[in-house]
Order: sequence, then structure tokens, then C-alpha cells
Amino acid sequence: MTFFDGEVYLPAIAGHVPPGIVHALSALLDFCYLVWHSVLNEVTLDAIDVAVECFHQEWTIFITSGVHVHLSLPRQHAMVHYCELVKLFGAPNGLCSSITELKHIQAVKEPWQQSNKFNALRQMLVTNQHLDKLAAA
Repeated sequence: MTFFDGEVYLPAIAGHVPPGIVHALSALLDFCYLVWHSVLNEVTLDAIDVAVECFHQEWTIFITSGVHVHLSLPRQHAMVHYCELVKLFGAPNGLCSSITELKHIQAVKEPWQQSNKFNALRQMLVTNQHLDKLAAA
């Protein structure tokens, strides 16, 4: 049972890549579409678990087919804990971890680049304080 319907991505790659890759991507897309729901009930959580299980059964195809030598993604691992976290804290209403990545870039990477790299932490903190004051104004 797939929850991926009406899109053209999987049919476009079918026949051009090994079937295992199509299955893995289908499971990953199923997971993505399911977790974007604002309300997650037991049926949806069960479907998410099925999609995660299917993805983890198929993901090794990326290594065995030579697409990637080593596949270790933090977000991929976080998929395993998604349903448990929803049961503990509720549905995140379509939020994703890219929001925290954006904040990391704004709070750490950009101030680091603006510093002279000497006593950089202090400079970064001052930069963040100035940005917070500008945002509040």
C-alpha cells in the first residue's frame, strides 16, 4: 500500500535505476508525505512506521549499486524515532529540521565568517546580540 500517488518522479526513474532504488525512494516519499500532515492519528502513525521499515529494508541498494559508498544521514536515523516522538510531544504540524539548520547558519556560520577568527566566540556573541536588538527594534 503506497501513499504516493499522482506524481511523476518515480515513473520517470523506473527502468533507469535498479528497482530497489525506486522502492527505497517510494518509501522515503511516503514517509515525507505522511509526516507533513497536521493531524496524525494511529492509522497514519502505523503507515509512517511501515514506510520507515520499508525504507530501511531497501536503503542498502544505494551502497550495493555503487551510488554511494557510505550512507549515514542524521535525518535518516531520526525517521526511526518519529512516531515515538509524536506520541510523546504531539504532531509537529509539518515542521522539519531544516528550520534549525537555518537558525544554525544565522547564529553560528555567518557570525563566524564576519569575525576576524581571533577570540571568535566573543565576537559571534556580540554579533548575535546586535542582530537580536535590530530584530526587536
